Amino acid sequence: MNIDVYHGCTFKEKRDVLNVFWRKNVEASSRIGTAAVQYGYYAIVSLVVVMLELALILAVALDRNALVAALSVMAVIFNIWATWWAIKRYRVLKYHFAAELP
Repeated sequence: MNIDVYHGCTFKEKRDVLNVFWRKNVEASSRIGTAAVQYGYYAIVSLVVVMLELALILAVALDRNALVAALSVMAVIFNIWATWWAIKRYRVLKYHFAAELP
């Protein structure tokens, strides 16, 4: 997936991209919306990688340290929620800004 629009954004525009991607009912220009869709793909991939890393930490911690295991479980639960929300927002934004995507 190409992220040329996202890379071309200024710092302020990238903050707007994050705002559009992670929150609903936010108005966005077609440029910001397209950049949010491009950002969303990589956000989902990153969240999945973090989830795999947390699962590895949890597997090791279950045998060694109950506190670390409990913290890992809470982190995994939060990461599952964040991944679900990112997928949901990505689908909504991709549908809404489909005409602007290459």
